[in-house]
Order: sequence, then structure tokens, then C-alpha cells
Amino acid sequence: MQSFLGLHYPASDIPKQARALYERNWLRIIADTAATGVPVVPQLSPEGEVLDLSMSTLRPVSPIHMEYLCKMGVAASMSVSILRRGKLWGLFACHHLTPRCIGYERRTTAELFGQTFSLLLEGRERELEIEYKTRARRRPNQLMAAMAADASTFENVSRLVDATTDLIPCDGVGIWVEEQATLKGTTPTREEFLGLTRFLNRTAASSVFATNEIGKTYEPARDFTERAAGLLAIPVSRTPRDYIVFFRREVARSVSWAGNPEKPVTVGPNGVRLTPRKSFDAWREIVRGKAHPWAPAELRVADSLRTTLLEVILHLTDIAQTERRGAAERQELLIAELNHRVRNILGLIRGLVSQSRGGATTVEDFASVLGGRVQALARAHDQITLDQWGPASLRVLIEAEAAAYAGEGLGHPPGGTGVVMDASPDVLLQPEAFTTLVLVLHELMTNSAKYGALHNGRGQVHIHWERDASGRLVILWTERGGPPVQAPTRRGFGTTIIERSIPHDLKGEATVEYLLAGVRARLVIPASFVVSGVAAGHHHPTSPAGQPPRMPARLDGTVLLV
Repeated sequence: MQSFLGLHYPASDIPKQARALYERNWLRIIADTAATGVPVVPQLSPEGEVLDLSMSTLRPVSPIHMEYLCKMGVAASMSVSILRRGKLWGLFACHHLTPRCIGYERRTTAELFGQTFSLLLEGRERELEIEYKTRARRRPNQLMAAMAADASTFENVSRLVDATTDLIPCDGVGIWVEEQATLKGTTPTREEFLGLTRFLNRTAASSVFATNEIGKTYEPARDFTERAAGLLAIPVSRTPRDYIVFFRREVARSVSWAGNPEKPVTVGPNGVRLTPRKSFDAWREIVRGKAHPWAPAELRVADSLRTTLLEVILHLTDIAQTERRGAAERQELLIAELNHRVRNILGLIRGLVSQSRGGATTVEDFASVLGGRVQALARAHDQITLDQWGPASLRVLIEAEAAAYAGEGLGHPPGGTGVVMDASPDVLLQPEAFTTLVLVLHELMTNSAKYGALHNGRGQVHIHWERDASGRLVILWTERGGPPVQAPTRRGFGTTIIERSIPHDLKGEATVEYLLAGVRARLVIPASFVVSGVAAGHHHPTSPAGQPPRMPARLDGTVLLV
């Protein structure tokens, strides 16, 4: 027989009716193509229906098919169907040059062979498909778990596509997300890709769009078929349309046809009835503008990937909306808190102005007293804001307030002059207590500088603090070495701040004794305003306030810098 290897036959060579018969009957036998058919009498059943001879091995085939075989030089044939999932996948076409009748036993064997081959083919394809689908399903799940919690939509989609090109083999990828485009591999240009996305907007948004011949449906694509002849587009949103597009380049190939495929049939003498081609000589054709077709399994993976991408993008959208909602809430809270604090500060300043005015005899005296109090508040707020409006160091507060009056005396050991703090462990104060205590300490420092131990430069202010059994902070203020002390004859605003601010604002305690040797004060801050610990970056135990610690001229050895 003449070899059929490598020859292609047009789909029209097997009409739709013949395909249906091949799917119903495993065998189709023609013992003699020149035999004359015998009509069935009667042609109708008693019920008036046409007799169905689909399963009859004696039934003759169409005269057109007989003519087709005769022109091929075939005198007898037997076709064995190859079915996959009940659909015609292929044929074993057995030809003979002379008439031949096949016996029942051999026909049965051929039928069994076709059924076995079909089962093995379907089983093998199913194994490969299950393996492919399992790998394809596992990959998006892993990627989604790893990437859906951060980054932008565009970055996440790009990362996902990079990891899925082995599941959907392609030569290039185009990504259009959030009106941003990126192209990787062999693809159209950016302008061509933009026009292609407009064309894709006319396709369905709920399914993938695939073709191995772009130029057939989108005419401008014929200009770049060498770079991208086939595409698989995955829509990942509805409005606006976003896409992941896989491209395959043109595969120019030489196809050998069994006859001219452009004119497979011609109109015969029987009017609309068609007759087969007259020549089966090989006809070679160069096929261009087409890419390797997308396999059904690849299309299913693409649809699964579409679902995964939608889940990822929806998740990222939810995260973005949550962040925007949280940012709006934080902004509203910040504005309300800022408004509240500004009102409090303005109220405090107004109170300081009105109360300080009563004890001042001159404008300069009034400005000095008011300026000192406002500056003390400013120093306190500086310390609080350095900790992002959190608890601040008591030791740093005292150092900052005392530095204005004690000069170099700050930190001198007992027996010297200035302000002396003992080695009590540092504590942190909540902002509410911090601002109140700074006013009290400012008034104590101011009075000591004017009338007490800090007045003549020879006295000493000793400050000690500790936590009592209930967790309250007890601060003891003791002055010694200064001029004799006399109790004030009238109660000014400064004395009111010292004795009443802590009890009124913090529900704590404050007592002041005016002894001849010096003033003694006992301040008690409730435990709810006290936090144990040292504020990082505010205090160096061996350095005077406002001065950096002394560093050696040279660092030797190993250094751990935190």
C-alpha cells in the first residue's frame, strides 16, 4: 500500500453523520467498494418509522464514500474506532487493494483491540492530566498563601505569573493590572499590547480567551505574528478589565496534504450532492500565522488560575480597604486628640496667665514668672513627645528642671551644693502625671532659687523617691544649707500649685513644711500613673544634664553598638 505517514486530511473528509456512526459502532466494514447495494424492503416499519441500520455490519456506506475509496485505489476497508470519553479520537483505517471479507472471529478480535487501545489511551491521558492538574492546583495555593498578605496587586500578580509559566508553557507574558503594563519574553510591543487589551475588552469577562491564530480574530495582530501568534488571556477583574496574557510565537511548518486542501470537494452531476476530490497526490503547504494550540488541560489550569487570581486580588482589595478605613479612623482619632490637647493647653495657659497676674508687681516680674512656668511645661512636653506621648523618666524631668537653677552643682555628691538626686531606681510617669508634676517641681525650684537653698549658692536640695507598699511613688524634697526659711505670709498661686495640683488633678498627696533649716515637701503620686523602668536615650548616669557622655579618644577591642 502507498504510505499515509505524514499526510493530513481535511476534516470534511469525515462528515458529521459519519463521525456519529463511528462513535456508535466500533467497526465499519466494506468488503467490496464495487459491490451494488441491495435495498431494504419495506423501508418503513409498521409504525411508519425509517429502519435504523446503524449497528448492522451489512449496511452499505454512502455512495460518496465509496467513490472516495475508489479514487484512492482501495477495494476493501475496515475501520476500527478509537474513542476517548465517548468521542471519536482517531481511527485504525485498514485498506486492501482487492475485495476482502473479514470473518466474525477476526472482526471481534479487531473490535476488542480497538476497545482495549481506547481504554489504555484514556487511562494514560487521565494519569497525565491528573498529575498535571495536581501540580497546577498545588502551585497557586502555595503562592496565594505566601503572597496574599502584603505588597501591591501589580507586584503580587507579577510574582504569581513568574511561577506559573511552567504550568502553561509560553514564550512571553503580558500583564495589564491597575492600568500598568509589563511585558516579559517574546511579546508584542507596549503599544501593540495596549491595543490588544482593548480588543480583549470585547470578549467575555467570566472565562479565559484562547486562540492559536490571533490574526484570524484581531486583524492588527498579523503585524506581530512572528513574535506572538497565539494568546491565552485570563481576565482577573470586570471593571476595569485587568488581564494576564500568555503568548506563543509563530510555528511555521510544512504540512503535507493528501490532495489540495483548498478544494477538497467539487459539485458533482447530481446537483447539490458533493463528490470527492479526484487526486490524492501529496500537496505541500507552508502554514504561517499559527502557534502551537493550547491544550484542554492548559485551558482548565488557566481557568483555575483565573479563580485564584480573583481570590488574591479580592483579598488584597479587602486589605487595602481595611487599611484605608483604619487610616481614616486613626486620622479622626488624631484630630480629636490633637483638638483635645490644644484645648487643654490653651486652658492651662489661660489659667497660668490669670493666676500669675495677681502676684506680680511689675510687667517684667509678671513676664518672668509666666515665662518660667510656660517653659517648664514646654520641657515636660518635650520629654513626653520624645517617647511618642508615652511614659517619661522622672530623673530626666528633675534634671531638665534643675539645670536652669543648679548650674554645675547638679549631680554633686552629698555634702556639695546644688541639686542632688540619690541612687533611687528611675521610674516612668504617665503623661497626665508628668505635666502636673513639672509645674510643682518648677515652683519648688523657683522658690528655692529665690528664697531657699539655691539662693546663695551654698545650699543643697536633696531629692529622694521610692515606691511604697501600695505601689505609689513618694517623692521627698529636702533643702539644707540655705538662708533661714520663713513661712509665707500670704498664699500665692505658686503655693497653690505645689499644695493642690497633685491632690486635685491626680488624687494624690502633697504636703510642705517651712522649717528654719529649709523647706521639706512630700509628694505622693498614685500607682496608676507610675511605671517602673528607665526611658531609653534620656539619661546617662555619669553625665551632667544637657552634656553628652565623655568618650575615650580611641576605641579598642570588640564593640557591640545597640
